[in-house]
Amino acid sequence: MTKSKKKQKKRGALASASGEASGFASQKQKQNIDALIDEAQSAIDSFTYDEAIEKLKDVLNSSPNHEKALEMLAGVYIEQSDWNEAQNLLKQCVTVSPDTGYTKYFSLGQLTDGEESVSFYQKGIEILQKELENCENLQPAEETDKKVLMKDLSNAYCSISETYMTDLCFAENSEQHCVSAIELAIQADPSNSEAHQCKANYHLVKEEFDEAKTAMEKSLSLWLPHHEALRDADTEAILNSTEVLIPSYDSRIQTAKMLIELEMFDQATNILDGLVEEDDEVTEVWYILGWMNYIQGDEYKLNAHYYLKKAKEVSVKLGVRETDYNISIYRVKR
Repeated sequence: MTKSKKKQKKRGALASASGEASGFASQKQKQNIDALIDEAQSAIDSFTYDEAIEKLKDVLNSSPNHEKALEMLAGVYIEQSDWNEAQNLLKQCVTVSPDTGYTKYFSLGQLTDGEESVSFYQKGIEILQKELENCENLQPAEETDKKVLMKDLSNAYCSISETYMTDLCFAENSEQHCVSAIELAIQADPSNSEAHQCKANYHLVKEEFDEAKTAMEKSLSLWLPHHEALRDADTEAILNSTEVLIPSYDSRIQTAKMLIELEMFDQATNILDGLVEEDDEVTEVWYILGWMNYIQGDEYKLNAHYYLKKAKEVSVKLGVRETDYNISIYRVKR
């Protein structure tokens, strides 16, 4: 009996030691993965994508279904325009966790077209709305998180509306779906300038120019004064304009194009000048400035020639071959 008890204790001690060793190894692996994820994020933030890919692949080698690593790697491939690889990784994320995490569905919505795109956005919206249901009784410090979710929801509806204006414009009830998505986008986040610009685009497509201008003016009012204050270093105005998000560089280019189409030239000039201040080596911005001046008539031709010539100089410097700039300069000279 005594020997038997001793053997049982020994086996128990060995099992316990084995469990502790396994737990330690598992904890160590998690720490290594967390460190690699942090290093990958730092690499992404500094635009060293090859390093980020290496770190994330190291994570996936040890944990093939690590959802965060899969989604981060997909994001890197999107930045590198490797759409197919990004889609494959995001679909793997969906397989791993189909009912949680809305961002992978929104990314898939961006990478696909038509009904498939709308379907991905709708699934993401469904998950996001469930997350919002858990945000009913938040502390003031947590309200920012809810605002981020509401803006993401608004942007998703914007994307759906744009799909119905483009890929699905001939689908049954496309206009009804488009209008509904725009209304839901504004309802989700009335302070989202993108939602109001989406409404402006809808009216522009329908050639309802007055309504388009009204919606565009509302969109601009939500960010342009703050942007002007930043450019002018108006400290008081900046302090009084809290939580204002300036649209991305590319988004502002699209805004300027819409403003030109609506003949809102002063606002377009303001935005384009700001883009040049940020980065004066973007050929498209110089070209748009030139074209905008050209279409305003003879008194703007000198300005047009200057901007189009600048566009050509920048394109040559960057090694971009754009014959359109040469053609436009020729037209302006005539």
